[in-house]
Amino acid sequence: MAKLARLSPEHRDNLAAYLDGELEEAAVQEIEQILAVSPVARHEVDMLSRTWDMLSALPVQKASDDFTQKTVSSMQATERTSPPVASQAVKQNVRRGGVLALWAGVLAVCAYLGFSATHQWVPNESDQLLDDYEIISNLDKLQEVGTIEFLQVLKAKNTLAEHDEHSAK
Repeated sequence: MAKLARLSPEHRDNLAAYLDGELEEAAVQEIEQILAVSPVARHEVDMLSRTWDMLSALPVQKASDDFTQKTVSSMQATERTSPPVASQAVKQNVRRGGVLALWAGVLAVCAYLGFSATHQWVPNESDQLLDDYEIISNLDKLQEVGTIEFLQVLKAKNTLAEHDEHSAK
């Protein structure tokens, strides 16, 4: 199991310093102990060492003499023309808040329109009951009548109007 030991993330972070000889003695001993027992860890160190060797073989480019001056003047020009980072963050937050408020408004309008349309066009059972309240309240009397012809005869003789006046007293 020890031969499959890998370098921990902490040890892996120190590999460049280990290869350059800039690491403290205690950390060097820890890495060397792992390298002594683990071919996997030795392979990682070997690959990093080869990468450093290949980078060393590349030609070194030197910056021009006025590179520093151009870079500094470019940064100063950017600082003068661009607003501070804090104000950019505030603008971004305001924009996000505006978009959120706009969506909330659109959602509220859609909800209101949906409620209004439903309230107007979908029939309500209680409305039908209110429209038929007079018939429902006199249902017992109307069931005793029997036929519509009998009601028409009573209406023609104004008997119903007299009965309503007596029951109101």
